[in-house]
Amino acid sequence: MEVLRAENLSIEVYSRVIVREVDLTVSKGEVLYIVGPNGSGKTTLLRGLTGYPGYREVSGRVVFCGEDITGTTADYRVSKGLVLAHQIPPKLSGLRTRDLLNYIAKRSGRVGDVEEVARLLDIGHLMDREFGRGFSGGELKRVELATLLLLNPSLALVDEPDSGVDVDSVMLISEGIRRLYELSPYKAVVVVSHTAFVARYVGPTRVCVMNSGRVQMCGGPELLGEVMRYGFKRLA
Repeated sequence: MEVLRAENLSIEVYSRVIVREVDLTVSKGEVLYIVGPNGSGKTTLLRGLTGYPGYREVSGRVVFCGEDITGTTADYRVSKGLVLAHQIPPKLSGLRTRDLLNYIAKRSGRVGDVEEVARLLDIGHLMDREFGRGFSGGELKRVELATLLLLNPSLALVDEPDSGVDVDSVMLISEGIRRLYELSPYKAVVVVSHTAFVARYVGPTRVCVMNSGRVQMCGGPELLGEVMRYGFKRLA
């Protein structure tokens, strides 16, 4: 079963086309990795798929669970269960982590799950602190992953979960990604990375390589091994 499909998708960011003519599918049961060097368009693709403000589809379409969602807002796509975890999570002033998570949990009917999620991601020590203030990169990503788990998305797109974080955080983040996969009614998740360090803990079922704003090739898990051995240039 096809969960998400991009057809001939080009995405513009503030009048500049970054992603060009991408064809991509995510199917039920997939852990899809999208890998590529810095600046290859991976983050732009994810933001375009989720309707992030300032990212506009200039050609092609996005189909999610059988519905054409091209041109719809980010809020609408979240309401349908398509959710993004950012490479650099936004910081919010004057809001405790606990209040943020409780607010999201109330909206999604999962108030009783807040403490369990906090334990899973080892963020209990952050719950009564102002969100983002003095947090490490790994702590920020773990709290944002907690918000995703409480939103209970149908499909989560996780951007660079292993960038700039230590090994302990990568292991905890990997547990969160596995839980997102398990909670998805389609048993699917998308992970974007340029290091693929997280793949040691959450292995892909399919891998796509991006370069210069295009999906260069897709293949099985062995493609990730080739990338790690030979780099992206050798695959060009």
